[in-house]
Amino acid sequence: MTPEIQQLQQTIAQGVYEALPDEGWTEASYCFLAITRFFSEKGSYRLSDGRAVSFVAEDEVSDAFRELRPKMAALHENGHAWYTATFKITPDGNFRFDFIYDELPAFEIIPSTDKWADEFRSYPRPELQDRVPPQPN
Repeated sequence: MTPEIQQLQQTIAQGVYEALPDEGWTEASYCFLAITRFFSEKGSYRLSDGRAVSFVAEDEVSDAFRELRPKMAALHENGHAWYTATFKITPDGNFRFDFIYDELPAFEIIPSTDKWADEFRSYPRPELQDRVPPQPN
């Protein structure tokens, strides 16, 4: 891992942590789904009473995720980029990232055909191209 990647991950961690309440939560996660020209994101945290609350972090978090993806792809043995990044954090500040490289992101809004084409030009994955969901009518 490069210092630049570490810094981007730290920016994400700090931005998500700052978006959370000062107290009363037990765990939080932030999910970022991406292809080259399309992304979505959502966060949630669990309160001590078990309720889940949704949130979205500041733009610096999504900017850092968008910058992180190509930098990590450049280091990947096959040049593959991840499609889904999940960040989890606890109130004591411990955090971790999980990255999914081999499953297309489960977007709620399906990106256009040209956005998928751009993704596969940038990060060729012929084995995944036939899994692109169709555009809704």
